[in-house]
Amino acid sequence: MNHGILAGKYLTGLMLLLGLLLVTTLTFTDPAQALTSIQDPPPAEEPSQEAKETKPIVDEDDILGGEVGIPASEPAALEVIQKYLDAVGGRETLLSISDRVEIFKNKKIDPTNETVMKMARFLKRTGDGVLMIREEWQLPGLGLTKNNEPLTFVQVYDGEKAWVKAMGAVSPLAGKTLIVFVWDKHIDDFFISFAENGYIASLKDDGDILGTPCKIVELKAFAGNQVLNYAFSIDDGLLLSKTWSEGQAPAVVKKEVFYSEYTRIRFSDDRNRWVKVPTTKKIFEDGELSLEQNYDEIALNAGVSSTKFGRPEGRSFDEVRREREAERAKELEGAKEATPKDSDKKPVWEKPKPKPKKPVWEKPKPKPAPKPAPVPAPDPVVDGR
Repeated sequence: MNHGILAGKYLTGLMLLLGLLLVTTLTFTDPAQALTSIQDPPPAEEPSQEAKETKPIVDEDDILGGEVGIPASEPAALEVIQKYLDAVGGRETLLSISDRVEIFKNKKIDPTNETVMKMARFLKRTGDGVLMIREEWQLPGLGLTKNNEPLTFVQVYDGEKAWVKAMGAVSPLAGKTLIVFVWDKHIDDFFISFAENGYIASLKDDGDILGTPCKIVELKAFAGNQVLNYAFSIDDGLLLSKTWSEGQAPAVVKKEVFYSEYTRIRFSDDRNRWVKVPTTKKIFEDGELSLEQNYDEIALNAGVSSTKFGRPEGRSFDEVRREREAERAKELEGAKEATPKDSDKKPVWEKPKPKPKKPVWEKPKPKPAPKPAPVPAPDPVVDGR
């Protein structure tokens, strides 16, 4: 195999994988959250008996104070959010999650194609409350391997450093790429820390989602650059949908995520504790289904080891690149040596031209034989004369 072509495929494949993963990640996240905290709050300490009593959400915006002109979240909106948190297990239970494992499939839907990506996500809080993250992707071959085998892609964040492993090579993950990877990753729930992350909640008019009456809560980023609408079921308080817009006019895209098939997930270390999780998510862009996410397995407090979040095994991307470049240079040098110099070339003798053939004369046609002159007949004898 031509290693130069292989190196080209390697780099091209890496860029395709990064692009595909970026698109998929952005599809299920909110861009404004890149400007806010990228970590979940630390796990709660063992509360006292008095603290175990159900308490309403503390409006974090009040900490900033109205004296500086920062609006506070509406109490009616906070009541809807509190009902949701109670419906999915409660704030105390959510904060007691120390590690989480999710196995699911992302199905990217295009007008003419569907791409299914298998994923495994591992989340774990450190003793300091920092969230460690590991994602393992398995994608279709995309024609980048000899037999079109599935491609694997790993991203890891240990709370301080991050790496990405693609096609056998490992490289650091930093800057905006790291922010994209870690934002909107919550081991508990987004609504546990929405206020401290800079969102202000207000209650809008009641609505209807697929025949289910609901209350609409608007979350607006403190900077004012992002507005999201969440629909909560009036009946049981569960989250039904999220709606927001992306892009700049006139290319503004309306996005919607619908949550369904809520399932009770019990803790591995305490079967009496549980949280409810939507196991199906569907995202639409301008009314067209774009991405579907289906969970196959979810485990809570299963004892995930911290070593899971170390640097993936494999050579560095720079090392692999240098090796590919050296192989390519060696190939070019070998091809150059195999080409003979002008002085080494043997003379090429021209094949002698064939002698011209003598003209071929046609054999003359024989002349026709002359016809003999007719002999005159004697005169007839009359009366003996």
